[in-house]
Amino acid sequence: AAFQQIEKECSTYLNKIAELEQEVNEHSLVLKAFEKVEPERRCFRMVGGVLVERTVAEVSPAIKQNQEKIRQVVNKFEEELKKKTQMRTEFIQRYGFKKGSAAAA
Repeated sequence: AAFQQIEKECSTYLNKIAELEQEVNEHSLVLKAFEKVEPERRCFRMVGGVLVERTVAEVSPAIKQNQEKIRQVVNKFEEELKKKTQMRTEFIQRYGFKKGSAAAA
């Protein structure tokens, strides 16, 4: 049961990392699009479920800051994943599990 819990946590971290990396990529696409337009141009941003009108100059710094925060969370999750992977490896070595035999445990 403990092994399955570790496996589940590893899987959860992998999924969350992939999801957050996708968000970072989306932020990059928006920032790339902003490079091609003038800073005074209108743009719309979703804030708390409400669409608000701003200028590119107002929104761009917020997107960059948000992107950096997401990267920090991704790095934190990657560190946690390394710890869980190490725990998993130690568990396998200690109890002699093989990847396919987790269901039998």
